[in-house]
Amino acid sequence: MFGYVTIYQKDLDKTAMDRYQAYYCGLCRALGQKYGALAQMTLSYDMTFVAMLLSALYEPSTQFSEGRCVPHPVKTRPRAANEFLDYAADMSVVLAYYNYMDDWQDDHRRLSLNIAKKLEPSLEGIRQRWPRQCGVIREQLDDLNRLESSGCTDLDALCNSFGTLLGAVFNCRDDFWAPVLERTGRGLGGFIYLMDAYDDLKKDARHGSFNALADTRRHYGQDEAGFEECCHELLTQQMGICAQNFELLPILKDTPEGQVLHNTIYAGVWSKYSLVKATRTAPKKRLRKGKQDE
Repeated sequence: MFGYVTIYQKDLDKTAMDRYQAYYCGLCRALGQKYGALAQMTLSYDMTFVAMLLSALYEPSTQFSEGRCVPHPVKTRPRAANEFLDYAADMSVVLAYYNYMDDWQDDHRRLSLNIAKKLEPSLEGIRQRWPRQCGVIREQLDDLNRLESSGCTDLDALCNSFGTLLGAVFNCRDDFWAPVLERTGRGLGGFIYLMDAYDDLKKDARHGSFNALADTRRHYGQDEAGFEECCHELLTQQMGICAQNFELLPILKDTPEGQVLHNTIYAGVWSKYSLVKATRTAPKKRLRKGKQDE
């Protein structure tokens, strides 16, 4: 479900891009150091965003360096290290574990079960460090499974369930900024949930799987333009919640972190949406030709 919280690279200067790369590589390194190479498979843009947001807000002591790694052995890359990258690594492992278990329960993918079992020994320590977050994650995933299993068509309830989950992840310290962080995460979580449904609509229809937007799609029938407009409006509502609360945080826009965060919220997620929309609505012959041209 994750992978939609991306940057729009063309609008970022080199300093901002290097800073983003430092957090992305820093999260990958934190995952490897804390949980091994397997955990590095859980690396995501979404948790990189969380680490950068919390770092920009709380301004912890951050060590910046450069180094090589197995995927990039030739050229050195910038990387960062701080407490919020460690936190994002913990949340990445927890969320990935439940995602793999969900794949196993839904599709009986043996590989997903094997990976989940290898991640499972790490969960106890994470739960001890972050009991509130882990409790909300488990609670909301159970609620989401209940809603989806019942064929729920209430988009507000579905978005709120996943949004509450991500809001708990955004709220790291349960302090003065907790309500604003939770609402920021709730809006972004709702956006992610709807984007995932929008992206998977045709695949879920083929497989007979639940999709939150299936009922909306049936409602519009042959009116493809009306359906697309409705989806854009739903996504805009969720990102509006995210952006409105993000603006309440004392994060300077002219810092490298601030540039990346603003870029992600106001351009990056929408560039991802445009890409998904183009793929969804492109004629089949055109898609086949595109693959041949590649």
